[in-house]
Amino acid sequence: MLEHAVANFHLLRPWWLAALIPVALILFVLLSRERNELQWAGAIAPNLLKYMTVTPEQRWHIRPAWLVASILALAIVALSGPSWRRELPPFVEDKAPLMIALDVSASMGGTDIAPSRLGRGQQKIRDLLTARGNARTGLIAFAGSAHLVMALTDDRRVIEPFLAALNPGLMPLPGKAPVAAVELAAKALADELFAGTILIVSDDLGGAGAAELRRAAGRNELLMLSILPAGKGDIPIESVGVTIDTSDVQAISRRIDTHFQSAEAEKIGARWRDEGYWLLLPIALLSLLWFRRGVAVQWAFLLVLLVPAPGQAQTADAPSPFADLWLTPDQQGQIAFDRGNYHRAANLFTDPMWRGIAAYRAYDFIAARDSFRKVDTIEGRFALANAEAQNRDYEKAMKLYQEVLAQQPDNAAAKTNLAIVRAAYEAAEAKRRKEEQGEPDQPSYKTPDGMKLDKQQKGGKRIKVTQQDLMTPGAAEVWMREVQTTPADFLKLKFAIQANSGPPPAATGTPK
Repeated sequence: MLEHAVANFHLLRPWWLAALIPVALILFVLLSRERNELQWAGAIAPNLLKYMTVTPEQRWHIRPAWLVASILALAIVALSGPSWRRELPPFVEDKAPLMIALDVSASMGGTDIAPSRLGRGQQKIRDLLTARGNARTGLIAFAGSAHLVMALTDDRRVIEPFLAALNPGLMPLPGKAPVAAVELAAKALADELFAGTILIVSDDLGGAGAAELRRAAGRNELLMLSILPAGKGDIPIESVGVTIDTSDVQAISRRIDTHFQSAEAEKIGARWRDEGYWLLLPIALLSLLWFRRGVAVQWAFLLVLLVPAPGQAQTADAPSPFADLWLTPDQQGQIAFDRGNYHRAANLFTDPMWRGIAAYRAYDFIAARDSFRKVDTIEGRFALANAEAQNRDYEKAMKLYQEVLAQQPDNAAAKTNLAIVRAAYEAAEAKRRKEEQGEPDQPSYKTPDGMKLDKQQKGGKRIKVTQQDLMTPGAAEVWMREVQTTPADFLKLKFAIQANSGPPPAATGTPK
């Protein structure tokens, strides 16, 4: 994290540093005037000067010139816009997708790490799921072959029972196939708008090379949690060693977020975040040194500005007169937006894009639509399409998405939203036609075990379950809800079916 910040550190407005030159010159002049030799040089002969002047005892004290220069220097650096990380657009999720590939081979049964290598790996994965909250995470198990245990989901409770059930006895083939696991993970992340991270949890990569693994990962970041005692093993890719505390999980979380916010932010044109506000704290602390005898009276004027006049009580949404002296409406709106007060932010912003974003966050989609109509950019049309979709004006939304795609054919977000809105539009049109024809929807009957009954059905219908059906998102959850079996039995059957049907579509690597 620190290395990444240092490598990406730069100034957004470096020309502000030129203001340090007059500050340095003024400080030099003021300090020069305080020297006795210069003060009396015109009145006393140079050969008598050192004998006629008395130098006071040097004691430490706060010199106003140095204090003012320090405050000005910090303020100038803050205005220059120091930055080392990017901020994502407001319509983008701030959590990276993660696919975890857990090694379930025989070597993970080793007990040199308590309770076992596999047990420790499962514990660390649970800690990581807790740390990530509702971030989308998937799970893959691999030994001699790789198998999707759970597709990307934002509910860690769905993953945990299958994670706990994994053991070497479930795997149909012995050995280690990390390349196949990484390829399977990359396929699971292929439809994501932004690149994700593939985390390998293993004690050994089975001889797989770094180039082969990175090629299998594609655009995604590749990271490994090494389940080995400290100092053992030679890992060819970036790795984090397992620890007895949660420092390893925290390091992994930071690297996942850093990769997501830096490398992928460039793809969508995210702007650099101005971090100059961090210097306000030392500036405020230095300013407190002015509260000394003889100076406090000057600060009484500021207290008058802070106290509202009688009969002008402030409301929650009313702007503060004191804030108007120092902050523009957009700056005040940004403060309210960062605090989650989106309704107030929408009233404060003058920038139509940010006003629309704040109204959208406040679920005022009509106001958001009106604001976005004033923004004649690709981002503005995309945001307007989202607002029109929320207002159920599907035809206008589809037209706007198509305009965005005409200029940006690779805009995955517009493609996804267009498909969703088109499906909603078709469903609404089908319902409208049924109502016009006087054909009410046929009621469906649902039994306690989830089976739907159709009274118009004349006979049964044979359905063949394929290997791909077992790998669709949510399939494992549905099976667990509908079939009375344990997670271990379900996974063993699933892995066996996949192994007997040949390698899964994404696991094309040769097991090692």
